[in-house]
Amino acid sequence: MNNINIKYKLGILFLILCLSIGTLAYKSINISEQNKEILKEVHSSSQEVLELQNNKITPLYKVRELTQSLVMAPNKTLRIDIENNLNELIKALDVEFELFSKDKKTIVEMWSSYKILIQEIKNDLNEGFEEAAYINETTSSRQQFNILLKALLDIQTNSLNNSTLAYNNAVIQTKTIKIGTLTSIIFILLISTIIGWLISNNIVTSIYAVQNGLKDFFDYLNHKKKSVKKIEIKSKDEFHQMATIINQNVSITQNNIEQNIEFIKNATKVLENIEQGNLGTRISKDTNNEALNELKIVINNMIDNLEFKIQEEINKRLEQEQILIQQSKLASMGEMIGNIAHQWRQPLAQISAIHMNMKVTYDFDKFTKEYMESKIKEANKLTAYMSQTISDFQNFFKPQGEKEVFSIEKACRDAYFILESSLKAHGIKVIFHITQDVTINGYKTEYSQVILNLLSNAKDILIERQIKNPKIELEIKDGNHFALVKIKDNAGGVDTSIIDKIFEPYFTTRHQTQGTGIGLYMSKNIIERNMHGYINVVNVEDGALFTVKVDKEIKN
Repeated sequence: MNNINIKYKLGILFLILCLSIGTLAYKSINISEQNKEILKEVHSSSQEVLELQNNKITPLYKVRELTQSLVMAPNKTLRIDIENNLNELIKALDVEFELFSKDKKTIVEMWSSYKILIQEIKNDLNEGFEEAAYINETTSSRQQFNILLKALLDIQTNSLNNSTLAYNNAVIQTKTIKIGTLTSIIFILLISTIIGWLISNNIVTSIYAVQNGLKDFFDYLNHKKKSVKKIEIKSKDEFHQMATIINQNVSITQNNIEQNIEFIKNATKVLENIEQGNLGTRISKDTNNEALNELKIVINNMIDNLEFKIQEEINKRLEQEQILIQQSKLASMGEMIGNIAHQWRQPLAQISAIHMNMKVTYDFDKFTKEYMESKIKEANKLTAYMSQTISDFQNFFKPQGEKEVFSIEKACRDAYFILESSLKAHGIKVIFHITQDVTINGYKTEYSQVILNLLSNAKDILIERQIKNPKIELEIKDGNHFALVKIKDNAGGVDTSIIDKIFEPYFTTRHQTQGTGIGLYMSKNIIERNMHGYINVVNVEDGALFTVKVDKEIKN
C-alpha cells in the first residue's frame, strides 16, 4: 500500500465500485431468470441500467480517468495518445447524450459544461500551465463530474427501483438466491470498506505528517522551538515527494536563519567594539539575505569613514600638541635664562670683587706673584662653577632618551637645583620629607620636568600672593607597585571654581605675558601617557597639594 501512488489507490476504489455494480447487475439477471413473466420487465429495466452504465456512466468514468491521466502525464508525447483516446470517448458520449429524451435536457447541458471544463484543462496543458490544469481538474472539473454523475445515477436509481419491484416479486419465489445475493453483496461491501479504510487511512496519515511538520516549522519561525524535525512519510506516493520538497526548503530556510543569526551576533560584537573605542574589527559574516549584506557594507564603510575621521582628528591634535610643546619650550627657555641669571648673579659679584681687590692691592704696591696666583685660582673656581651650572641646565633640558633606572629623590633634587637660586632670592623655603628613596624604571628627564613645573607654579603663586613665610614641602613615598610624590605649598589653595580646569591646555590665571597655561597640561600628558600614572590636585589646610603617582616599572 505504501508504494502505490494516490492515483492508483483511487483507481482501486473505482475498480471496486465497478465490481460492486457488475456483481449487482449479475445477480439481478440471475433473479430475472427465475420468473419468465417478470423476466421481460426485469430485463428491460436491467438493459436500461446497463445501457446507462455501459454507454454513459462507465465511459464517463473513463473520461474522468483519462482527464486525470492527461494532467498527470509526465511529457507531451504521452499526452497526445491520452488526448486522442479522450477525444474519441467524448465523441461517443456526445452521441449517447443526444439520445436522451427532451425531459433529460438538463443532463445534456451538464455534459456540455463538463466538456468545456475538460477543454480548459487541455488548453492549460498545451500552454504549459500544468498547475492550473491540475487545480481545474481537482476542483471545478471534479465538481461538475460529480453533478453529472449524480444526475445519471439518479436516472439509474429510478431504473433500478423499477427492477427492484420486479426483483421483490421474484425474491418471494427465490429466497435461496436472495440469501446468496445478500451474502455476496455483504462480502463485497466488507472488502470494499476494508480496502477503502486502508487507502483513506494511508492518505490521512500522510496529510497529518505533512501538517505536523509544517506546524513545527512555523513554531520554529515564531521562536517557540529551537529545531525542526523532518517530515517522515513511509509511503512512496505523491505525499512522500511533497514531504521531500518541504524538508529541502525547510533545511534551506533554517540554514538561512542560522546565517542571519550569526551575522547579527557578528554585527553586535563589532558595534560593542566600536562602543569600547576599538575600530579595528569589521563585519565578516555573509548571509543569503541581500538586505543584510547591504547593511554589512554600509556598517563597514561607516567604520572606515569613522576611523579616518578619528585619525584625522588625532593628527590635528598631535599638530596642536606640537605647537603647545614649542610654546612650552619657548616659555621654559625664558624661565631657564632667568634661573641661570639667578645662579650666575653671586659668582659674577664675587669675580667683580676679586677684580676690585686686585686693583686696590696693585695701587698700594702690595701686588705680588703669589697674591695674583691666589686670586686667579679663586676666579677660575668661580668660572668653573658657572660652567658647571650651564652643563647642569643642558643635561636637565636634553630631549627624552631611552628608559632608565633612576632615583625619584635625585630627579626631584635636580628639578629643585634649577630653581634653587630663584627660590632663595624670594625667601621661599623648600622642605624635603624623604623616609625612603624610590627607584623606578622610566624617563628621568621628563619626570624631572614635571616636578620642575609643579615647583615653579608653587613659587610663582607664592610670589604673586606675597605669602609671609612662604614654603614648599616635597614628600616621597614608596608603594608596592607605585612611587608617590606630594608637593604642597602654603599659598592658600586653588580657587574651587577653576580647580577642575587647571590641567586644560592654555588655561592660566595669569596674564599672557606671564605664562602660556600649558605647563600643567604638558605635565599631565607626560605622567599619564609616557609613565602610566596620574597627577591631581586638592586643596588642603592653607594651600594646594599636587600628587604625582607613577608605576615603578613603566611598560612600553
